[in-house]
Amino acid sequence: MRRTEHGPGPFVTWVATAAGGVHQLQTSRRLRKHLGPIAGSAAPLAAGARLDHDWLRLWAPERLGWWTAVLFMVGSALFAVGGLRVGWPSFPGLGWIAAAWVNPVFFAGSIFFTAAAYLQFYEAINGDISTTGAPRRFVGWSPRNLGYLAALVQLVGTVLFNRDTGDALLAGLGWIEQDLWVWKPDIVGCVCFLVASQLAIMEYAHGWFAFRPGQLAWWIVTINMLGSILFMISGVASFVDPSGKLLAPIPADAGTAAGAVCFLVGAYLLIPEQAETRPQRRAER
Repeated sequence: MRRTEHGPGPFVTWVATAAGGVHQLQTSRRLRKHLGPIAGSAAPLAAGARLDHDWLRLWAPERLGWWTAVLFMVGSALFAVGGLRVGWPSFPGLGWIAAAWVNPVFFAGSIFFTAAAYLQFYEAINGDISTTGAPRRFVGWSPRNLGYLAALVQLVGTVLFNRDTGDALLAGLGWIEQDLWVWKPDIVGCVCFLVASQLAIMEYAHGWFAFRPGQLAWWIVTINMLGSILFMISGVASFVDPSGKLLAPIPADAGTAAGAVCFLVGAYLLIPEQAETRPQRRAER
């Protein structure tokens, strides 16, 4: 069997194989999501246009990716609720949430984010397209795999969110403590999310970027990048000045809520991505 590896720079994002005149390709994203190779010799973005998805299949607990999606959805929903409750206390349906509950809501959301991020990391380290036959692992290092690097950086970002939302539970913090213990890990976590989103785009696009709005995976990575940008806006705006006030309260709250909604949508789309319905074309000979 002839095997050739492809990808931007030193990274491997897709592999083409040929055996007995049968051509197949597998991408890093598809492999870690336990999706089979695509028959044919077309480039991966062109081959992806032949795929379709079952949008009504919402229940698939036998798949690790389903749990990842659900955990990200719960965490995103909690962040969205928290952001709306802080910025707009009279928002319909949120009046019953006491102000004292807001920080615990954010902290709970960060826990769900970290659980989902670890599952994504576990999925990537055990679905590594740059290695073959590796034993199952819980940790590892795979620098040639963009999906692995994206998952690793995002996991670090979620742990930083655990830190800043946990510190926000402490009472009586001055503005310096808020900036050092809450704002600093938050802004670094936002940077991690931005970097992870770009790495995920590169993994999908097999380059810096691709414009493929007809493909579900494109929407997932693009919406997640938008969410990361909004989180970064929120993070910058959440800097506390010496008077104890936020730098820009409205962008801080709106960025959190809107970014969380983006992550919620992106997480939901992970479910139909794993449910392909259109029969793949026969292998080219």
